[in-house]
Amino acid sequence: MAAAGSDLYAGRSEEEAYALLDSAEYGQLSLWDGEASEPQMTFLHYTPLASPHRIWGHLARANPMLKRLETNPRATFWVNGPSAFIPSHWGDPESGVPTSYYTWAQFELEVRLVHDPSDKVAILERLLERYQPEGRHPPLNLEEKYWQGMVTAITGMDMRVVSSQSRHKLGQNKPPAARTRIAEELSARALPEDAAVAEQVLARLGEGRS
Repeated sequence: MAAAGSDLYAGRSEEEAYALLDSAEYGQLSLWDGEASEPQMTFLHYTPLASPHRIWGHLARANPMLKRLETNPRATFWVNGPSAFIPSHWGDPESGVPTSYYTWAQFELEVRLVHDPSDKVAILERLLERYQPEGRHPPLNLEEKYWQGMVTAITGMDMRVVSSQSRHKLGQNKPPAARTRIAEELSARALPEDAAVAEQVLARLGEGRS
């Protein structure tokens, strides 16, 4: 596969990373203490907050990642946008190189574990607003038996963003005419994420090679 040039595909601003954080459905939380330990990773639904930028989520109290966060409250969170494989012949039938187009954002976090039941309810409330906006659940308070067991079974996480970066590999090493043709091929192929990738390719025609 073709290698990406880090400067060519770097996000144009910090806000691009946050825009991807706002739009992604889920992310991957990772812990890494250095060469002496194994990395730990987990799928995570979450809700982003601004001013200052933070991410709220929770883990089951039995999750072994929590013990590591108690002694080293640093983590990395990663989200990705739409992606697509680009066949070699789309670029050039004779000398084209197969590659992938994709977007991702990465956030370095400082994690505060949340144990207070009322604060955990606040986290659940924000998560439900994002993922279940239609409601149709019992009132979210600790007097409802429906929630009491759930709140006891989780530990909340209030994660402050320390730094962020993003990558948007969308053919910026090719001239605009070639990228436009590839966007047309994506639209015609019509795999689940092709239309979204084609839209991003066209939105960045002013970047990279002219």
